[in-house]
Amino acid sequence: MPLFKILEEYGCESLTHVSDRASGLSALIAIHSTGRGPAFGGIRTLSYKSHNAAITDAVRLAQAMSFKAAVADLPAGGGKAIVIAQPGMKRQQAFKALGRAVARFGGNYYTGLDVGTTREDLYAVAENTSFVARDLDFGKATARGVMAAIKAALMHRHEDDEIKGRRFAVQGLGAVGSELVTMLHAAGGEVIVADTDAKLAAEVGEKMECEVVSAARVLAADVDVLCPCALGSIFTAANADSLRCEIIAGSANNQLATPAAGSALLKAGITWVPDYVANAGALIKGVREHEKGGEVPFSVVDQIYDTTLELLKRARKEKKPPHVIAEAIAQERLA
Repeated sequence: MPLFKILEEYGCESLTHVSDRASGLSALIAIHSTGRGPAFGGIRTLSYKSHNAAITDAVRLAQAMSFKAAVADLPAGGGKAIVIAQPGMKRQQAFKALGRAVARFGGNYYTGLDVGTTREDLYAVAENTSFVARDLDFGKATARGVMAAIKAALMHRHEDDEIKGRRFAVQGLGAVGSELVTMLHAAGGEVIVADTDAKLAAEVGEKMECEVVSAARVLAADVDVLCPCALGSIFTAANADSLRCEIIAGSANNQLATPAAGSALLKAGITWVPDYVANAGALIKGVREHEKGGEVPFSVVDQIYDTTLELLKRARKEKKPPHVIAEAIAQERLA
């Protein structure tokens, strides 16, 4: 798809290519919206099949950040940085160069952690800009928000948000997934875990005394709540009927392969909490700390409970998939 058409389709304000020959950096910074405040969005470091694929990912993720901020009613917009991982890149130098690029936005873009990026990378970025959340515990903040979304979805379906005695499957055991397993286990939930890294899955399973299944089997696990915490595009119109859960709520971005998948989940009787509603914890904490100029408690992310409950109530009343309602709320507020 031509570049300008991609930007127009997603309503993106700007797309910047960042190149630094000395370090081998090739990166993109997509700013979707600054209408409600500065754009917030982390740095994703991945290899891509093509530049077009990287551009589409950056713009789509930036839009999701705008929707996330709007549905959470934050004074912020959405952005995303993509570092295109490639052989020979001098990592520390590359992220320092990216920091210089972030600084040039003059506070209109505030960044942090995302898939493939490490805390050491953020410290390199921070050498050249103050517009980076290098010390925020992204995993804990996001996992706490997912817990709030899960409890709200349980309350919506059962008028009871008790975790104890219910079954949960967590797909993906990175910083968020592992923290979520710990929280669910502590609350008395029966947890099944899976990760493409079999060794990691075994370690988490042993530590938390929970069942481990293969990454290929976890989506079909017979559970109350399925928690996708890996990469996106996992739910399709074709696989909705094969799922054996009542609720889906997790931290993975862009979980629906297509919008039709959301309708298929509704038809299958599954309550799906849109990803950018459930995974907004780190954004909420980051924006509030940016506003205050200092640390705020993790309890600030608990607002996701009320946001999720109201969203699901409206979706039921209007007989529409939750993602349609979430996008309508976001578009109303962005307008």
